[in-house]
Amino acid sequence: MLKREVAKRVFAREFEACRELEKSERPDSEATDSKTPNLLISPLGLILNRVFVVGVVTELDNIGTQSEMWKARIVDPTGAFTVYAGQYQPEALIFFSTVQVPSFIALTGKARTYEPEPGSVFVSIRAEEVNVVDEEIRNRWIVDTAEQTVERLEAFSDALASGYHGEELREYLLGRGISSELTEGIAIALQREYSRGEFAKILRTSIREGLKTLDLDSENSTSAKADQKEFVLELLKEMGGSKGVDYAAFIDSAASRGIPEQVVEEVIRALLAGGQCYEPKIGIIRLVG
Repeated sequence: MLKREVAKRVFAREFEACRELEKSERPDSEATDSKTPNLLISPLGLILNRVFVVGVVTELDNIGTQSEMWKARIVDPTGAFTVYAGQYQPEALIFFSTVQVPSFIALTGKARTYEPEPGSVFVSIRAEEVNVVDEEIRNRWIVDTAEQTVERLEAFSDALASGYHGEELREYLLGRGISSELTEGIAIALQREYSRGEFAKILRTSIREGLKTLDLDSENSTSAKADQKEFVLELLKEMGGSKGVDYAAFIDSAASRGIPEQVVEEVIRALLAGGQCYEPKIGIIRLVG
C-alpha cells in the first residue's frame, strides 16, 4: 500500500515555480506504476505532491459547465494560489459554494500542473480539505512556512556554493544534516536550467516583506508606523464600506489629510501582503472582514 504523501508548507511564490518531477528523475527504488503519485519539484529542490496552505480567499468563480467546478484564488504574503474543487471533492465543493469572500482559510490539497503549450505551465491545487480559520492561525502559518523555506534556502545556497554535483553533492549535504528527501531534490534541481540565484533572491525578499506585515502591531513597531496604519485602516472603513474604495481616490483623500502618498502606498502594500485587504478588481481596495 502506498503511504499518503505528507502535505508540505510552501509559499505561493515558490509553489508557482514548481514543475513536474519526471519519472526518470526518481530513485530507482521508487515504483513508477499508475498508482505512483505525481510529484512536483521547486527550483530549491522541494519535492511535493500535497500541500497545506493558509491565506485569504479573495476570488471565487463557478466555472463548471455540465457540473459544478469552483475556482478560488488564495492569497499569501508572496503571491496567490489557484485552487479548484469539483464533483470528486464534494466537501471542498460545498465549502467554496458557501464561503464568504474574503475569509481566512486553511486548505490541504494535491498539486497539479497544466501545460497548454510548450513553455507555458500553470500550477494549481486540487482541494481536499478546507476550513475557515482566524488571522492568528494564518500568521502562525506564515511564520512556520518562512522558517522552513529559509532552511531550504540555506541548504540550497550551501549546495550551490560547494561546487559539488551528483553523488559528491549528496554525500556533502547528508553530512551536513540535510534530509535525504531535500538532498535528492536539491541534486535534481541543480541539474535543471533555472536562474537559481535570482529566484532565491526574489524569494528571500518576498519572505522578508511578508514577515514585516506581521510586525505592524508588534511591540517593537514605532508609534508613528502604528498611527499610520491605524489612520489608513480607519480611512478605508470610512470610504470603502462593503464595496471597497477606488485606490486613486483613496490616495487623494489621504493626501488631503496630510498623509504622503508614499506612506499610504507602503501601508497598503503591507496590508495586501498580510491579507488584511485585497483587490476585488483592479484599482479597488477592500478590507478583509
